[in-house]
Amino acid sequence: MLYFDWFDLPVSLFPDTSLLKQRFLSKSKLFHPDKFTLASEEEQAKALESSGFNNQAYKVLNDVDSRIQYILDEYGLLKDDKEAMPPDFLMKMMVFNEAISDLDDDPSSYSSLQNDLIEWENELKAELDYCASLLPLDIDNARHLKTYFFKRKYYLRIQDNFSKFAQP
Repeated sequence: MLYFDWFDLPVSLFPDTSLLKQRFLSKSKLFHPDKFTLASEEEQAKALESSGFNNQAYKVLNDVDSRIQYILDEYGLLKDDKEAMPPDFLMKMMVFNEAISDLDDDPSSYSSLQNDLIEWENELKAELDYCASLLPLDIDNARHLKTYFFKRKYYLRIQDNFSKFAQP
């Protein structure tokens, strides 16, 4: 995977962030465009391109959600943006959506729903930890990560919906 290779890091859901930052800063110094002001236009363009790539690679690898999306994309698992979700998960989504829309009629259930969302978030964290334990992080193990990724997208949508329409 290009970004991991760029920083000479193993492909991982949780890379060593201090080492990532250290290697990012090192490459930032190496390719900083100001160091190439007297160089040829071709060398300046190459330095600018390398600097931009370095910034993008760091931005992606430094954020867990972006990193997961990047890994899945590199394995070609996001080409088909549809993921067949388990029926029990889809039922959970329906229940949460209905509960959020019912808050207008029964605001007293706000705390309970908020606690349910926190519990759900903890379940997702446990699922991510499980995905991180699957080594090596190859395409077969990345399929578990894909399911987590789509569940998290659904969760974030529900959470956003809750925060917009469920003000106490």
